[in-house]
Order: sequence, then C-alpha cells, then structure tokens
Amino acid sequence: MLFWALLFAAAGYSSSLAQEAKPFYEGKTIQFLVSSGPGATTDISARLVARYLAKHIPGNPGIIVQNMPGGGGLVGANYLYNVAKPDGLTILAVSRANYLDQMVGRSEVKADFRKLSWIGSFNKSPMMAACRTDTPYKSIAAIRAAKVPPRFGQSGTGSISYVFGSLIEKILDLKIKNVTGFQSGRDTDLGLERGEVDCRATSDITVIRAPWNLWVKENFVTFVLQQGPEKSALLPPVPTVAELAPPESKSLVKLMDIMLAYTDFDRPYAAPPGVAKERLQILRGGFERMLKDAEFAAEAKKLLDWDGTTFLSGEHLQKKIDATVTQPPEVIKRVKEILEES
Repeated sequence: MLFWALLFAAAGYSSSLAQEAKPFYEGKTIQFLVSSGPGATTDISARLVARYLAKHIPGNPGIIVQNMPGGGGLVGANYLYNVAKPDGLTILAVSRANYLDQMVGRSEVKADFRKLSWIGSFNKSPMMAACRTDTPYKSIAAIRAAKVPPRFGQSGTGSISYVFGSLIEKILDLKIKNVTGFQSGRDTDLGLERGEVDCRATSDITVIRAPWNLWVKENFVTFVLQQGPEKSALLPPVPTVAELAPPESKSLVKLMDIMLAYTDFDRPYAAPPGVAKERLQILRGGFERMLKDAEFAAEAKKLLDWDGTTFLSGEHLQKKIDATVTQPPEVIKRVKEILEES
C-alpha cells in the first residue's frame, strides 16, 4: 500500500509540475487595441503586428484587433491606463505623440505615459506637409504670404499632425487654421479630397499607401516641407524645417527635437501599467523575435517601408519616454506656448 501511495503521489507531483510549466499565454487571447480608425497607417501596422506577434510568444495566444479611435489617440490611451487589466492580455498601438498632451497638462489626458508597460517600437518616420496642388499653398513662402491661412486637417490636438503643424507655425512664422474632428488618417484624406481642408501634415511613409501614391502620380498634392534633418528618400526634394528656419528660430528647432522625439519610435506598443515583470518580458521578447522574422520584415517593408533595422526595444523605449516627458518647467512652459490652441 505504501508503494502505491508513493507512486500516486509522485504522479500527482509530476502532473503539477507539468501544469506549472505550461506557458501562461497558452489558450489565452490578447486584446489588441488600435488608437486610430481602420485604414490609417497606425491601423495597418498594428494589424501587421497582430498577425505575427502570437507566433513568437510562448503558448501562441489568439489576438483580436479592436479599433478605439478618438481624441487623436487619447481615448485608447486613457482606456489602457485606467480600464484595461494589468494581466498582460491587452496591448495598445499607441498614437506616438500623445505623451505631449501629458507634458502640457491637458485635461483630456487621464494617463501617465511613463507608467505604461512599453513593449517596443519599430521604424522611424519623420513628418512632412503637403497641400492640394489646386490651392495657392505651393510652398512655405506662399503660405506665409497668403491672406487666408491654409486649413490643415487634424484629428485632435494630441495628433502627430497637430503637433507638427503647431511647431512649423512658430518656427517658420506661419499662420494655419486647424480643422479638427477627423476620426482617422483616412478620414482626413477624404476631407482633403472633398476640399474640406487644403493641407495635411503626416508621416513621410504615408505616401506609399493609397490614396497618396495615386495623388503623387496625378499631381493632386504638392509637398511643401519635411521635418529633417536628413531628407526623406520617399519625398521629392523639398526643404527641411532647419533649412527654412530663420536664425532667431534656431532655439525652437532644438526644442523640436524634444517635441518630435516620437519620430524615433514610429510604431510604439504598450500594455497597461503594472504588468508583472515576467509577463512584460515575454511580450517584449516576442516583439523582438517578431522583428527578426523574415516574413514580417518583408511585409513591413512593403506596407510601411521599414528598413528592417530601425527599432527600439521595450526597455529603451521605456527610458526614452521617461526622459522625453520629464522636462524642466521652463521647457514645459515653452512646449505649452507652442501647442496652445489659436
């Protein structure tokens, strides 16, 4: 009897070890939130990640993508910070410039981006500005001389295009009129097509997707500016901000490095605050393995013009967000002045 009792006990212990060894994500489903509407570049990149990420997470969980647009990305960020459980089963494709809303203390922000559990980011994507060719706004000089300021389509004050537009207004002594309320990048594109706005500021990689690839071919838009300092290989030879900035605006150009830090982490992904360290490491590790997947890299090149090398690990992204958001009061004050609504 003792022999059989010991045998059954050993079998039970062995079964317990097997259960403990089972990957946490096995049989689980990850909710993958997207802070933009369908069809925007943020949505395209998030759905690409969702197709490949589970393959590189032990246990191969299911992934369900859900769009959560609004407020230039703040609706999704606020949900992630305040509602989503810190169990490692929710990921957000973050709107990369939302941390600026936190820096300037906007009331709509209900999140501390420094406390999110950052998973990683890939690609760099500097900004550019383009206007309909049938408008008078064919250059920065023409915009400056115009009696009626151009209408720039924006989703909200936290959007990347709003931030860039506000910066070039100050640095280049321009006047633009922001038309807010568009729900996604594609919605803003439709506004440009319908003539509801004259211009659009967006990432340079936008030009590789419809309708921009057709607009370029048909000369529907004229590019007037790019962020720099390096010139984008995706754009025609238009000037950079630094090239056009007057000497008295050089300090603002330096400030732009802080405010446009997000162009170094073009496609950032995060989980809620407080995710257990071991689960966050699983997500970060899966993300980095995904970036080395040849099939993922090929699709990312095709869809997003990713060069396969530019990325930030979750750890480095966490540090960059913290360093960028945590600024002296005088810098915060200057950022507020630049971003305040006209």
